[in-house]
Amino acid sequence: MNTWIKIAAVMTAQLALVGVGVAPQLSARTTGEEYTLRVEPVDPIDPFRGAYVDLQYPDLGVDHDDRGADWETVYLTLRRDGEVWVLDTPTSERPERMPYLACDGHDSRIRCGIESLFLPQDEASALEDLLRGGDAVAVVKIDSRGHAAVIDVRRG
Repeated sequence: MNTWIKIAAVMTAQLALVGVGVAPQLSARTTGEEYTLRVEPVDPIDPFRGAYVDLQYPDLGVDHDDRGADWETVYLTLRRDGEVWVLDTPTSERPERMPYLACDGHDSRIRCGIESLFLPQDEASALEDLLRGGDAVAVVKIDSRGHAAVIDVRRG
């Protein structure tokens, strides 16, 4: 087989893997509906990981005892509570009604793909100041499969 064909095949495979890796976030950003969730910071900017803000959603907390230990995927159904959306029920079965978040339930902290927000250094510092002031909300887009992406964080 020609060397150039092998190189092209490897590059195509790598490009496909990148596409698979960003597909859930891209799907949420392009086809998702917007929901507002209360948010608060977890960690400050880490010089080793770059300018990001680690986010926590106090209204989406799921106690480890509220879900099965063997749940690989946890679905968090949401319900409206005033201006924001909050956890309704965690389940191991994909819900029939929207909105819900499809989350990874492998470890003690459930991960839904909306836990970190990467920004330029100056914007990340300003966002952390806003979050420390309390009363902040995240605008999150959620697609029909429960994939989510943070679009904006602002004062509630």
